[in-house]
Amino acid sequence: MSRHQLFKEETSMPSFVVGAYASLPQGREAQEAYYNLLGRQSWIAGTELPFPGDLAQTADRIWLAGALPEHWHGNTVTVIPGTMQHVWKDSNFGLASPDAAGREAALDLMAQACHAIADLAQWRGTQDVRFVEIHSAPTARASRDAMAASLEEMSWWDWSGAELVIEHCDKYIDGQQPEKGFLPIEDEIDLCLQAGIGLTVNWGRSVVEGRAAATAVDHVTQAAQAGVLKGLMFSGAGSEATQYGYGWIDGHLPMRPDEPTSLMDAAAIAATVRAAREQDTPLDYLGAKVCVPADAAIEERLGYLERIHDAVAKAATS
Repeated sequence: MSRHQLFKEETSMPSFVVGAYASLPQGREAQEAYYNLLGRQSWIAGTELPFPGDLAQTADRIWLAGALPEHWHGNTVTVIPGTMQHVWKDSNFGLASPDAAGREAALDLMAQACHAIADLAQWRGTQDVRFVEIHSAPTARASRDAMAASLEEMSWWDWSGAELVIEHCDKYIDGQQPEKGFLPIEDEIDLCLQAGIGLTVNWGRSVVEGRAAATAVDHVTQAAQAGVLKGLMFSGAGSEATQYGYGWIDGHLPMRPDEPTSLMDAAAIAATVRAAREQDTPLDYLGAKVCVPADAAIEERLGYLERIHDAVAKAATS
């Protein structure tokens, strides 16, 4: 299969994952209704689950095991929420920390995530987490060597069949206020090659780094040419303050025109999907993760995700 055919055959289409937690309504009843609605969409293969989130406690894992559609076998777990909760409290925290205690604390968090994935599988009766997205914290102090050591240690753990992937976040740039400020993507690509794992690009996080839509295309191109690109998630970003936060926030803005200030429109999505064709093997997953207005009905929440999916699918099959 040539790189120009990667997305053309139905059998080679990557799984489409929705980061439903960003658009999840309040209250268990509404959340269950939302998961049920998402589960009825044939184009959705799974969701991106935040850790800790509903994976933190046994009771919540039991609820989640039942709430997720039974046929969703393409789920991912992202550890960015827990990572940032700790980074905000301790600037030494992170898998890439040059501080021994900070790195050990991050490994402890990953061990908790590893246990939670195994426990979810037990309650669900099947292991439906395919990938675990990890991150090269801390802010401004991340060390490539420290990250390599963490990857080596975690490679010996039992992940219940899930694969680790590094999810790129904005790198630290002198004079620019970081959202995450972790390792450059070039270092993360090299680490992936060294460890034999993959990399996921989140469109919005790359754009926050470079302050331009072209940065996402560049990052996808680099990862694809290196042969390490596993996933591509679409979240919007922009320079203006919105209901989702300040300018250049990692705030998962909807695509334009749903959010007029977002740099992520159909053309930007198409350019990024085309860049993924630089890789000779297909991606494992594509996806969308956006915030929505707080008062949106569940059908409206689905619409914000579906319009991104439709833009991705159009680009992927053209």
